[in-house]
Amino acid sequence: MNYLHEDVHPAEITEDSGLVAGFCGPYYQNAKCRIVYDMSLEGIENLCCGGNETDYHYTGLNIKRDIGDVEYVDVSKIRDGDNCPCCGKKTIRISRGIEVGNIFQLGTKYTDSMKMTYTDEDGTSKTPIMGCYGIGVGRLAASIMEAKHDDKGPIWPITVAPWKVHVCCMRRDDDACREAADNIYEELTNKGIEVIYDDRDVRAGVMFADADLLGVPVRVIVGPKALANGEIELCTRDKSVQLSVKKENIIPEICKLMDSLYEKINSKVKARI
Repeated sequence: MNYLHEDVHPAEITEDSGLVAGFCGPYYQNAKCRIVYDMSLEGIENLCCGGNETDYHYTGLNIKRDIGDVEYVDVSKIRDGDNCPCCGKKTIRISRGIEVGNIFQLGTKYTDSMKMTYTDEDGTSKTPIMGCYGIGVGRLAASIMEAKHDDKGPIWPITVAPWKVHVCCMRRDDDACREAADNIYEELTNKGIEVIYDDRDVRAGVMFADADLLGVPVRVIVGPKALANGEIELCTRDKSVQLSVKKENIIPEICKLMDSLYEKINSKVKARI
């Protein structure tokens, strides 16, 4: 479409079109049509193409010899396993990506309106050409989620997570369980840590499934069985860390775990100059 400056759609093949469905080719082509040659055909001497007659193909086609000088353009759609244009081997691989930022060519639209000029080296006054770039915050979030997830949901890096800690109170009808969970929430909040607190009256499976779907990096599970032994469960969203922590040590251990997650990410970031 970019090359032809026209919409592209399947041909309407009729008896008067001069085209033969499935057997179209550039050699002995009588139809009133324009033929576009992809650059991948340049230099290939023995080609097979449609013979422009039902059930016939033409073999041994040499474009330069049989058709003449033609213009080769980049129009074919690349496919997985295609030949690399540099090495010629079938090494092309197609993978998914996401656009995080754009570069915009603005020309002189805004510099003209602002009457912005500069003096060129030859002494003439000229209007500068303007451009800009933009990074989409929403696209950044989507790209992080695509890179950091499992089949249960996102695994947010702690540096960008909407909450750092997810407190799960497994039995809000249990006084000791509720009191311990409330205290953890209050202490973390007082430290300025972003916490989400789930004390709904739902089954453990439902609460954990929702926690996985939210993807908060650090999870604190306050349950009556562990609490009876004076312990609280502490884990990460990716399950790489799973600990049973003494109740009195839970806040320091949460902070320690958060620090380790920050350090793991910051260790991969080059020091600022």
